[in-house]
Amino acid sequence: MPLVAQLGDVIVRRAIGELGALAWTLGGTGLVLITLSGETLKWGIWISGASLALHALGWIADANGEGDDQ
Repeated sequence: MPLVAQLGDVIVRRAIGELGALAWTLGGTGLVLITLSGETLKWGIWISGASLALHALGWIADANGEGDDQ
């Protein structure tokens, strides 16, 4: 299997694992967001999006295998 295909496979498997690990957090965030309205809802969406983006950046930075315990 070519290196690019192997790398893609690893990234997809890790992304699915990360989403599984974040499922309860994302579900809880969604539950809270549906109870908000107006300006508070807008802030909640921005904060949640920023947090998810920062988590994704951290995951991408770690995707090179450093710190991977597998």
